[in-house]
Parts: sequence; C-alpha cells; structure tokens
Amino acid sequence: MAADGIDPNLWPRQVLLGDTLVPAHEARISPFDRGFLFGDGVYEMVRVFDRVPLSIHAHQERLATSLLETGISGFDASRYSSIVDQLLIAEDLRDACVYLQVTRGCEIPRQHVPHAPLDPTIFAYAVPSPSLADLTGPVSTTVILRPDDRWQRCDLKTIGLLPNVMAAALAIDAGSSEAVLHRDGLISEGSHSNVLASVDGAIVTPQVGAFRGILPGTMLALAIESARAAGIPVECRPLSVSEFLRADEIAITSSRRILHSISAIDGRSLPGGPLFTRLFDRMIDSIAAAVAGEPTAAAR
Repeated sequence: MAADGIDPNLWPRQVLLGDTLVPAHEARISPFDRGFLFGDGVYEMVRVFDRVPLSIHAHQERLATSLLETGISGFDASRYSSIVDQLLIAEDLRDACVYLQVTRGCEIPRQHVPHAPLDPTIFAYAVPSPSLADLTGPVSTTVILRPDDRWQRCDLKTIGLLPNVMAAALAIDAGSSEAVLHRDGLISEGSHSNVLASVDGAIVTPQVGAFRGILPGTMLALAIESARAAGIPVECRPLSVSEFLRADEIAITSSRRILHSISAIDGRSLPGGPLFTRLFDRMIDSIAAAVAGEPTAAAR
C-alpha cells in the first residue's frame, strides 16, 4: 500500500491519450484544456467481465447522446468498444472498469464559448475490478439523505461532478458510502448511483426521462429487466421521500456496485428482506449469460 493509502496494484500502467498509449506517469494534458478550465467534457465507464464489456452498446449510445447534447464534436462514440479492447490487452486484464473521458479540447486564450470547433481531448484507462465469481451477494451498506442541489441536466454524463463529490464526501464523513438525493419532495438518485425501493411489494425506481435530473444508468436498466424476468413487479415512477423512508428494502445500483442493499438511512435501520438478494442473483445470472454470449438486455 502506498503512503497515500492507494493500492499501487490499482494504478493503470498505461493510458490512452488521443490515439496513443503512453505510460500513465508520462501522460500530460494542457492546463488550457477546457475540461480543466470549465469542466467542459463528458465521460463513461463500462464494467468488463472476462474480457466482455457489459452493455457496451448502451454505453456508446449514452456517450453519443452526451456528446450531441453538449455539442462536443470530433469523437465517434462507437470507438469506445475498440478502446476498451486496446486497454484490456495493454493492461493484461480480464475483469476491469474502463473509463473514457472526452473534453472539448484546448483553446488559448481562455473564453467561455470557443470560436471554432476544437480537437477533443481523449483520455482513457482501465483498472482491475472483481470477477463475476467474486460477486456472491449484495453488499450491505448505509446511506444518508441529502437535498439535490445539482444542475438540471444530470441525464448527461458530464465531468462537472463537484456537487456529487460534495454529497459523497458528506456521506463518507457520516460513516456511510453514498448520499441519496432528493428534489421537490422526490428522490432523484444517489451521488453516483441509481436508487431502488421496495414499496408495498413492488420495486419502485424514479422514472428515467421523466425529468432530466436522473442519469439513465445501464445497470439500472439491467436491474429492471432482471426484476421483471423474475416476476417482481416494477414501477418506474416518481418516488416520494416519504415512500422512500417507509420502504421495506432499499438498494442502489451502478456499474461498480452492481447492486448494494441499504441497511440504514441517516443511522436509522431498515427492516430488510430477501427481495434485493433475489434481484441480485437474477442480475448475476443475466451478466453471466451476456459474458457467455447469450442474448440479454442492458447492464452505470
């Protein structure tokens, strides 16, 4: 373990910068890059099991939407798949998380609106993650509830994540792992996850697309598909804070987490139950089928 507490085994040895693989410690990006100056960029992360990137087409579609909506040009989102393959080979990884970040590029002098289309800055890297065999059940964790003071376009996966970072830091300070956010009396999502609640025998999750304050999580899509395949009722609709607080079970989902069950909110214990363990098992079966090349739908 390094002095800063980060396991050096998790550091990437090589990263992709532009079209070139370079040693991670030699990677350099201009301080005039608009990602640094303005947070002007988008990103994606895909989970890889046994060299198979889960729901890569859904990630590419979401990336394409983010690029289109922000007006960042010069990068084809369909390249993500080949970038994933390139980094897995370079790092000799079978199970990984592969991050891709695309900023609008560099321009001098600094100005809010570029005068002309710029060459985007492309940065990507891969880090090891647990294998499918390591995922034996949903991790139990705790959350805090916080107001959602982020901007209104959280449906885009942009790099301006300071409000998310602040909310997540408050959760860590409180001894929890995530902050669940609410706006106008309704649950939106976690600082870096989607939210599921068991209410009156059904799984309720805030409806993606109903408003732009929710990221369309690819793992959320898998959770919904898996629940319906298992015969568990699913309601994609507004979830009030009061409903959330009286839920029998709560879970959060993302590509890194797959599915974590929540044992307490703001220090108040939840009754718990078997529903999300059942859902987790069904999700793992679906992921295993996808890795084996069998047809399945999407998998944040």
